[in-house]
Amino acid sequence: MNKKIIETITIAIVTITMLAIVILGFDKALDNWEIVECYKLQSYAEKYKNYGGFYITAIEKEMCDYHNIIVDAPVR
Repeated sequence: MNKKIIETITIAIVTITMLAIVILGFDKALDNWEIVECYKLQSYAEKYKNYGGFYITAIEKEMCDYHNIIVDAPVR
């Protein structure tokens, strides 16, 4: 009986640990994706600055501000 309880607890701990690792991996991947997107927005702002038609949304601005990436484009 005790052996079964210990086995169940061990499986639960291993499962929770693996799930935490996966969640942390997704979080890091999402951060990296956001950084890449902000740099893309920054390059688009530079590329299309003479055309006056490029802008970013408030959500994009908030995302880039979070990562300390300045995008020189109006927010609409």
